[in-house]
Amino acid sequence: MDSKELAQLPLFDGLTPEQLGALASLFRREAFPSGQAIFKQADRASDLYLIEAGEVVIRFFPYDGGSMDIETIHPGGLIGWSAAIGRSEYTSSAICLSQVQALGIKGRDLRRVMRVDKKLRALLSERMARIVAHRLDYFHIQLNNFFDGDDEAEA
Repeated sequence: MDSKELAQLPLFDGLTPEQLGALASLFRREAFPSGQAIFKQADRASDLYLIEAGEVVIRFFPYDGGSMDIETIHPGGLIGWSAAIGRSEYTSSAICLSQVQALGIKGRDLRRVMRVDKKLRALLSERMARIVAHRLDYFHIQLNNFFDGDDEAEA
């Protein structure tokens, strides 16, 4: 992965050439066919992915059955943040809605670089926290819509 390519992604905007260089060597390009799960809920959380092309749905499977689509991730989006923060398992599944091109990085490698560079850690932590907060807000909306629809079914 070229550091100039990495610099074009919103998550890495404003990083120094040194920071970009430290990260670029850790990323790998991956392709996933439509319908494939990039990872499944409760899988060991090992990798973080930046979507370059295609769409991925984040799908939550409650333990009492069924499923709920949390959000559709478009190019430039981030999935697998559980790996970035060191969680042991993914909290949802990521399923390709189309052919997907992604940049993957091992969560442990990202955390190692962030431990060494405190400014990088602060910047990326803030940006990832915004992504997670947005996803939680969207999940809250989905839950409200689900319960609103449940009232109509009972009427």
